Amino acid sequence: MDDFEMFDPGLFGLWPKEAVYGAAPAREGWSEAQTQEAVDAFFLETKSGEVAPQEELRVLLNDMTREMRGQFDYFRDLRAAAASLVDDGDEAAGKLARADVKAATDAMSLIVRTLEKVDGLQRQLARDRELEVESRGVAAGYDEIKAHFLQLIEERADERARTLFETWKRDGAPPGTAGRLESAGEDADPG
Repeated sequence: MDDFEMFDPGLFGLWPKEAVYGAAPAREGWSEAQTQEAVDAFFLETKSGEVAPQEELRVLLNDMTREMRGQFDYFRDLRAAAASLVDDGDEAAGKLARADVKAATDAMSLIVRTLEKVDGLQRQLARDRELEVESRGVAAGYDEIKAHFLQLIEERADERARTLFETWKRDGAPPGTAGRLESAGEDADPG
């Protein structure tokens, strides 16, 4: 990627703790300070409490993204300044400027690759958070479904027992049951 003039480090943005849908924080006509204020509103002050390791990593990756974007802009400006000195006519200054252009280009390439890796990590963290929330929902849903089916089984068993008891009262004990009940000392006819 040698066309760094067309690369926009702003494509690699800060990730909120949870996906935010609806109005985007950046609005047309907003100053950089207003945009930064809106972005900062997504992040809570974390000095006063325990912070989960994933949250620390998310904040660290956001800080890295912010820093890398600034470094990218710095090296882009340095490369542009050095490129203007390459054809200046002074051979020593041109040689030094070419070295500066190469160093700036290498640094920019490294920054771009790092931003891509950071973005990939942020995406993985977001997927992991979504899966965790989903699995908690599935586990809670499983317990609710299990309780519901156990209740249905209980109701059906009670209903079946009542039906059998009513049949027994009406028709008497089923064949073979009377002998077992009499030997146990119980009355074979409940009615």
